[in-house]
Amino acid sequence: MPRDFKSFSKNYSENKITDEKTKEYEDLIDKYKNMDNNELMSNLFSEASKLKKEGKLDSATLNNLKTTLSPFLNSEQNEMLNGLIRAIDETK
Repeated sequence: MPRDFKSFSKNYSENKITDEKTKEYEDLIDKYKNMDNNELMSNLFSEASKLKKEGKLDSATLNNLKTTLSPFLNSEQNEMLNGLIRAIDETK
């Protein structure tokens, strides 16, 4: 943790989201915002399968995602997340 303003400023500048990154996020939101639940799930599993084949998604990564997200979710959302993580983990 930075102890002075100079360190804080350096870390902030290096981690600041750029306009380009913001545009990327906005494009992703636009891509998915009008999809129904079935389309979203199909897209999720398709992307997960692709990433697994490329070696970019594994059980450890999924567990890390679950650990990161679960404190921010209620019990119903955590149940859904756990189900998704299990299903994705079993996807070929």
